[in-house]
Amino acid sequence: MQAHVYMKVRAAGNSSIGLKRRINEDSYLINPDAGLYLIADGMGGHKAGEVASRIVVDTMNDYWMKLHRNEPVSFVEPVTKDVPDTAKHLINSISLANIIIHEAQKMSEYRGMGSTVSALLLDKNRIWSANVGDSRVYLSADGTLKIISEEHSVEAEQRSLGLLNSHSSSNPYIKNLLTRALGMNKTVDAFITSIEPSPGDIIMLCSDGLTNFTSEEAVRLILSDPDAGLEEKVGRLIDAANNGGGGDNITVILLEVLEDGMWRRFVNRFKT
Repeated sequence: MQAHVYMKVRAAGNSSIGLKRRINEDSYLINPDAGLYLIADGMGGHKAGEVASRIVVDTMNDYWMKLHRNEPVSFVEPVTKDVPDTAKHLINSISLANIIIHEAQKMSEYRGMGSTVSALLLDKNRIWSANVGDSRVYLSADGTLKIISEEHSVEAEQRSLGLLNSHSSSNPYIKNLLTRALGMNKTVDAFITSIEPSPGDIIMLCSDGLTNFTSEEAVRLILSDPDAGLEEKVGRLIDAANNGGGGDNITVILLEVLEDGMWRRFVNRFKT
């Protein structure tokens, strides 16, 4: 399968160790050639989390570069979701990373390691978003901020069941307990959805080091600032998380959808 990327975007990203961690267990990828952007937040103690997140980034990047070179790629398990082949390959690349991390845990130094993943993939006039864990994906459009990803944590599940409401305080004992992560089991169920953004919209990938130490209102204001460039916004978001306590690694990727002749012609064809 050869993917053809029609949407034109500008991307910027960075990662900070934060103020309290000894190592950075986050990894991220910006690969415009493959139209692939992802963040992985590793866990497991010592350097195992760093290894797990790096496995995610390297495995998925290698998968998509092979795909773009038209090299054959096998499906590690059936993809039953009713989505196009491009999205099925995104799910498959996540499943492959999960298998590698799960197998690596047979070594004692990597036992118990795992990772979240949030990924964006450009596909013609839309962007696929897939995630496992609590590294979030947001869409900033016309001054609003909307979460695109699905959070796989005990706290999020309690909220969805009505056990917690929007005014409930976060419980520090369950806030970071994940119900899904790469490496937990032999198989993993990734959440996937697509968006069709407009020029000027910004899509943000971030690890929970940002969302746990920065309010959504602060994020919204930074992303909607018309006078700040994309790299400046990344820096301001990381600074905001550090100013909020910096208790974890902080990683942010921003994609800004640009005006593009081919993209605009595609959209205009379907306007009523």
